[in-house]
Amino acid sequence: MSNKPTQLLVEQWITLTNGQVHYTQALDGQVDKTYWPHLRMIFRRMCEKGLIEQVGNKDGLYRLIENQARPVDWQSVEKIKDSRVLLPFDLRKYVFIYPDTTIVVAGSKSSGKSGFLYRTIIMNMEKMVVILLTNLEGGINMLRDRFDSMDVEIPVPAPFDVIPVYSNYHDYIKRPDTLYVIDYIDVPDGESFYLIAELIKKIDQKLQGLNSVAVIGLQKPSGRDTAFGGEGTLKAPSLYIAMDSHKLKIVDAKVPANPKIHPKNMQWSFDYDESGTKFVNIQRCFTQWEGE
Repeated sequence: MSNKPTQLLVEQWITLTNGQVHYTQALDGQVDKTYWPHLRMIFRRMCEKGLIEQVGNKDGLYRLIENQARPVDWQSVEKIKDSRVLLPFDLRKYVFIYPDTTIVVAGSKSSGKSGFLYRTIIMNMEKMVVILLTNLEGGINMLRDRFDSMDVEIPVPAPFDVIPVYSNYHDYIKRPDTLYVIDYIDVPDGESFYLIAELIKKIDQKLQGLNSVAVIGLQKPSGRDTAFGGEGTLKAPSLYIAMDSHKLKIVDAKVPANPKIHPKNMQWSFDYDESGTKFVNIQRCFTQWEGE
């Protein structure tokens, strides 16, 4: 931009931004460097007006203050009894799943995490729109072999979509009345695992109002209940499952299906069939405080 940017033009542009921006990137970075001191002054004025605030440790970094939300008429919303999503291990017998929520399946290596996610797809593919967002770890041929070895014949074309996604999964959460299955969320090499909790939160936010549900696969260390990313990954999900070799545990469930029986810490043992796509010999593991 060869002309000196005006305060009004920059203010109009900043209202369209999302996240953190540096003042030198105003107007999509099209402002000539000679006007950067002028841009800095404009950004300081916007701070004084309460339109933006300075963030982070880097000088000149700002974010738009989000104050445009309006009160919601929560009493007029039609009461929804439950989502229609089915889950393996007959888990819906114990957990209530609201629409617009997330489910996390945290699994250690070779624990059956992907098997759980794919089984969830098969159980729901004739009931609703199902979309698998996958990083294709192992390649597309492995993906096909897993589905081909299911004990259910999958029509051609398949009644669900498979989309290769490697980052920013929340960008794909946009369809109503849909089950999103994500296999699986990781962070790029060199980045901190704490970012995983933020990614789950973004997915949860994108679900609001869609009447959709997202089942998210995460990796975890063997023998630990929480995924890489720690306890921050527990905050958003309505249901949090941990899987280790031959063991599944409900780490947390926000709403029990039966108010008198809270499913937190319930556990099951299981085996795989030879194909690795079907859970067999499923047994509920009762504690000393529980009876059948």
